Amino acid sequence: MRLRSPVRRRPSPALVIALVALFISLGGASYAAVTIPDNSVGQSQLKNDAVSYQKIVPNAVGAVRLANGGVVNSKLASGSVSYTKIQAGAVGTVRANLSQLQARIGTTCGNGSAIGAVDNKGKVTCNAALPSELGTTSNTATIGGSATAVTSISLPAGSSYLAFANPTATVTSSATAQRVTISCVLTVGSSTQTRTATAVTPGTAGITTVVPIPLQVAGAAGTSSVACSAATTTGALPTTSVTAAINALQTAGNG
Repeated sequence: MRLRSPVRRRPSPALVIALVALFISLGGASYAAVTIPDNSVGQSQLKNDAVSYQKIVPNAVGAVRLANGGVVNSKLASGSVSYTKIQAGAVGTVRANLSQLQARIGTTCGNGSAIGAVDNKGKVTCNAALPSELGTTSNTATIGGSATAVTSISLPAGSSYLAFANPTATVTSSATAQRVTISCVLTVGSSTQTRTATAVTPGTAGITTVVPIPLQVAGAAGTSSVACSAATTTGALPTTSVTAAINALQTAGNG
C-alpha cells in the first residue's frame, strides 16, 4: 500500500478559518489604520445613528449649541448636530454645561422663609419671608363727648407690630363760632398713643373744618383700634365725625 505525501494534502476548512482569524487579529487593525488616510471619511461613509449622546463629553452642551471641542469627534461640522439628533432624555447635568444652563430646583425653603436665589445646580438660598402687613379700610364714625370706636383690627399672635393711623376729623359749624378739641387714641395690644387737635368754626352754619390727627404706636399682638372723642368750650358740640384706617406691619416673632 502506497502512502500519500503530507505536502500534497489539502488543509481542512477549520484550519483555513483559523489561519484567516489569526491574520486579521495580528494585522487587520494595522491594515485598516494604514489604508484609511487622514481626513478621508466623509458624510457618506458614516453609518446612520453612529454618533450617540455618549460621544458628547461632560459639560459640552450649552445654551446656544454644542460647545467647541465638546464632541469627541471634532470633525463634526459647525451646526451639524441639532437637538433632534440627541436622544430624548439623554443629556443630564453631567453632560450639560451648567455655566450656561440652569438645573431644575432640587431643594425648598421651610416655613417663614422664601426662595431668594437659585444657583446653576438647582440649590436654593432661602431668605426670611417678608413681614406680614395688615390693615383696615377707612371707616367713619360720628363722635361726641365720650370715646367712640372708629375702626379696629385683630392682630395675630406670635409677632409684635408697628401700627399707623391718620384719623381726619371733620367739624360742621353751627351759627355760633366755637373751638372744638378732638382727641384720638391708637391702641396696639396694651400700647397706646393719644393726640389731640383743635378746630375753630367761623360761626356760619354749614361750614366744615377738617383736621388731621396722625398716630403711630408699636405693641404686641391683640386688638388694634382707633377711638376718638370731641369737646367744645362754648355751647353745644357741633356735628363732628372722624374717618380713620389702620395699617399694621409685623416687626418681630416671639419664637
